[in-house]
Amino acid sequence: MRCIARFLVCLTVGAVTCHAGEASKLHSYAHCDGFAGGVRGVVLDRRPQTAEPWREVGIAGTGRRVSVADGYRVTYSYARTYAFASLRAEQSDPARYAEDQSIVTVNFAEMAKADRALDLAEFSIRGLPVQTLTKRQLGGRTLAMAQIMADADAVIVTIFFLNQAPEHRHFQAMEEFIGLRDAFIRGYIECVMTKRAAS
Repeated sequence: MRCIARFLVCLTVGAVTCHAGEASKLHSYAHCDGFAGGVRGVVLDRRPQTAEPWREVGIAGTGRRVSVADGYRVTYSYARTYAFASLRAEQSDPARYAEDQSIVTVNFAEMAKADRALDLAEFSIRGLPVQTLTKRQLGGRTLAMAQIMADADAVIVTIFFLNQAPEHRHFQAMEEFIGLRDAFIRGYIECVMTKRAAS
């Protein structure tokens, strides 16, 4: 999946110091686990304060900058298996969020156009727009990607669903993977919305 590989390379990130209010907004997005049949967050990293306040997305030399005021990276896995998903919750500059959302949304569409091995889907869960890009067959390092847009907090969540050797993953067939992917996205959004409502 060449486009996803290029996207991963382009997602070089850094950050600026965030205000306490921004950090609290991101807390709900970075501290969810135990959903989707017991997937757990096993690694949590804060975006370095010394990094640039943007990341670059795009394919085939068409990179554009998306603002990032703060962010977290979370690695998820099921018990006794290798990593299933790598999630990045990143808060945009509120003044740039609408443009950022447009950039990343168009980027997914362009990736699907450039690589016919990818299926693009767009839907919403609990009012949050979601896009997915998914391979049609098991193979390679990354099987799917998802983007979740949280307008209320100017947060963009990007999820990379990872492949592993059959003995080290929680699924054996593509249909099983799709079910886990969908359960992960639904469960994650439900967790975020519950945490936001309680904060």
